[in-house]
Amino acid sequence: EPAAGSAPPDAPSPSRASQRRGVAGSRMRGAPQEEEQASSGGPQGNLGSRVLQQAMREAKLRERVRAGMDSGHMAGDGEGAAQVSELAQGDPEDLTRKQLQWMFKEIPGQSSVTFCYLLHCKTAVAPKVHPPLDAEAFEALYNEERHKFRTDRRFDILRRRRKRRNHFQLNAGYSEPEVQFQAEEPEFQERWRVQSIAEDVWKAEYYQHLYRKAHTDIPEVEPLATRKDRLADVFAASYRKHLLDQNRPVLTHELADFENPYMMKRSALERVLSERCVRNQLDERVMPRVLDKHPDLVKLRAEAALPPEVLEPLAAFRGDTRWSFDARERLAQKLEGVSSALEAVEAWPSAADVAEALPENAPVDPNQVGGGIYHPWRNHIGFESLVPSGVAGGTKFGQPPTVLEDQARRMRYPTLQRVAHTLPADPKWRAHVVRTIRVLERSKDWDFQSKLNAVNKMKDIYDGLKPSAEYTAQLDEKLPLNRVPSHLKRKFAKDKQYVKTFPKRFLLKKSFTRYRASLTADAPMKVSQAKHNFKEPAAEGDLGPSSRETSESPSGPQTKANIT
Repeated sequence: EPAAGSAPPDAPSPSRASQRRGVAGSRMRGAPQEEEQASSGGPQGNLGSRVLQQAMREAKLRERVRAGMDSGHMAGDGEGAAQVSELAQGDPEDLTRKQLQWMFKEIPGQSSVTFCYLLHCKTAVAPKVHPPLDAEAFEALYNEERHKFRTDRRFDILRRRRKRRNHFQLNAGYSEPEVQFQAEEPEFQERWRVQSIAEDVWKAEYYQHLYRKAHTDIPEVEPLATRKDRLADVFAASYRKHLLDQNRPVLTHELADFENPYMMKRSALERVLSERCVRNQLDERVMPRVLDKHPDLVKLRAEAALPPEVLEPLAAFRGDTRWSFDARERLAQKLEGVSSALEAVEAWPSAADVAEALPENAPVDPNQVGGGIYHPWRNHIGFESLVPSGVAGGTKFGQPPTVLEDQARRMRYPTLQRVAHTLPADPKWRAHVVRTIRVLERSKDWDFQSKLNAVNKMKDIYDGLKPSAEYTAQLDEKLPLNRVPSHLKRKFAKDKQYVKTFPKRFLLKKSFTRYRASLTADAPMKVSQAKHNFKEPAAEGDLGPSSRETSESPSGPQTKANIT
């Protein structure tokens, strides 16, 4: 009767392939019986049995080291035996593959075919396989699983090596946890927040009535008086602005300080809707449309004052060099002019002297731009624009403008007059530079500094070129030119001699069959097949191409063949 844990007596013997591995075949066939004899104190076997005993002792030692894994992977008592019995249900080959996968992963470098078959026969690896496979079938499965394991491990290593890591994101740096203190004051509770939102709506309505009252008590002399520059209109506008600035409220939930009552009320109503009425994304998406159709907002939008983007170009086009969008600043300019005029009247009784003393008629200072730039032109440097500029955040927030930006804001029109000098002497090159200056002056997508750099570099390049006549002569010599037709030559160029003339409608045919590359096209031109098959209609009295291709020369008439 075979010992417990040994292979069954009817198990097939290993093949010759296993016998060629030295004593591996004998080890696998006699391993269970020899181990039983060694454990029972029987006679010592041959060399193979002693090797197996040493391997078994090493295996037991590794099992004791991995004591924590015995319940899940090794055969044991209690729950571990129950799990093994459950896992042992299935195909013997699949269960053997699972054993091999576990041994390749858990005992790398020691999972030889002999040692693995020993553990397989002793049912020392979960899931157990009973009866165990023969040596030849086990060796075939061993080779397959070992090849698969090595392939997966190689691809895993390549995948890890090819992965590019962003070390800037991995380096979190030093950070300290910030203590978050809970606000316990009643001003930060929900009840106070609702009351402050309602208070913002009340403030917006109060400013709305104040704005309407100011325009009712201090009306404009005539419609659109803001476009005028009379002293009475400027004084009324400045007084209204002073009253509104002194009584304008500040919203609690809004950081911006709106001078326009429309924006103040829209911000307060938007806060109410977003806090108390919006339930989902659909409500949030239709909220701006609801605000645009609100009756009070429609009226306030129609009564709103014009922004500086509208009035400043009108004043600049009118020729004003002393003007300001702010009514109070403009009133100060007018009072200063009146004071200068009264002082001139006291000093010089003549009207010419008084007119020269006015600030508007002061002589032009060549250094009016500043920075050592000679700029003697009149009516070029105007008032400073009040259009909001700059950024509302980032590293550039709060930085003062550069010298060039400050100069550009004080120009009536940011022309390129400062670089329109020392132009190239050649007429064609000079025309190119002048054309570039005119185009860049009207370009809105370029900043002023880039325009100046472009013109200066263009002038430097043209100063180093040869005269345009040399380039024109070489191009006329090398490039083929389209000659005029015969009927136009006889009418407009009788004294000109051409080697070849073209038939009628040749330009039409050429436009159909030839493709001219465009500088801006991103796809080739599509020409229909009908245009490719275009043929000229035969003209009456057509003498053929030979007669039209004949031209007069000093040596007499020549044909196309002779000329060639």
